[in-house]
Amino acid sequence: MTTKDVTAIALRLFSLWLLVQVILNVPSLVLYLTTMEQYQEQIIPGYVYIAMIGGFIVVGLMAVYLIWLAAKSVLAYEAGGSGAATDDRSQTFLLQLGGVYFIVTSLAYLPRSLGFFLSSMEVSYVHVLSPLGLLFQLFIGLALVFNASWWVHLLARLRGRP
Repeated sequence: MTTKDVTAIALRLFSLWLLVQVILNVPSLVLYLTTMEQYQEQIIPGYVYIAMIGGFIVVGLMAVYLIWLAAKSVLAYEAGGSGAATDDRSQTFLLQLGGVYFIVTSLAYLPRSLGFFLSSMEVSYVHVLSPLGLLFQLFIGLALVFNASWWVHLLARLRGRP
């Protein structure tokens, strides 16, 4: 088994794990919304339930699909080529994979961190800094996914390589 095969298997296992987590967390999201409804003593409209649960499922399934596609691209990756070009491609792929992880984790926790808008009229610095940190993580993840080659060149220059 080559490193390429092990990486593809690990990515597929990670995507299956994420799929299971999405399915298992839907009931806890419903319970969270019900608890928030009872705590506020206000009825949350049905479309909010549908929108939040649907959004959670769509984002989760999209992340699962993207990770599954990443596993397919690892298997399709050609092993031949010059050493420097292969290193750059593998570093680009690893940075993009890290960016996908940042995006998924920030999107998973961002709705929860914005929940204070519904439950409290008071805004503290903790309520503001937590979503800002997650938004920063989201933007870093997007930068890593869409502009990974720039980061590879920056890291090469920082290491003293032209």
